[in-house]
Amino acid sequence: MKTFKNLMEGRPSKWSDIKDKNTKKDASTFLKALDDGQVLGYSLGHEEFYIFEDEKDFKDASKGSKGKDMDWVKVEGWIRHGIAINEAYEPGNFNFKAAVKLGMLDKYDEKPILDMKKNGWKIYEFLLTSRGFELTMRNKKEEQKFIDKRPDTVLKQAQKKLG
Repeated sequence: MKTFKNLMEGRPSKWSDIKDKNTKKDASTFLKALDDGQVLGYSLGHEEFYIFEDEKDFKDASKGSKGKDMDWVKVEGWIRHGIAINEAYEPGNFNFKAAVKLGMLDKYDEKPILDMKKNGWKIYEFLLTSRGFELTMRNKKEEQKFIDKRPDTVLKQAQKKLG
């Protein structure tokens, strides 16, 4: 018999299929703590995480009847593999397409950015902190900071003041 969760979401076959925000949040905590070479696995059968010492251990655990019962998937995320995040958040080198790809911004959020760019303002930093989304805008003479809980509203605040 299927559980309500499996019925609504379907049986995920890879990490990107998991929709539960709490599970993804828990995974981000584990991903930050991993050492080089370690792999984070998530058991779909038991709904729990396990840290494997290397890729080989993960593959070995996935084999056999126990591996099939556990139904392991490899947890992958932008927090561990910082290539895309560096493209989007390197100070002074903001990349809108990378921010959309990460899910931080929506494709419709580009208009406020372009409006501010026309007026000589450039995004220096766009970060997610404990206070919310922090947007630092710079032009040749000054720097302005904006903070809000949502990325689209912080962009609208900045556009209203600078654009």
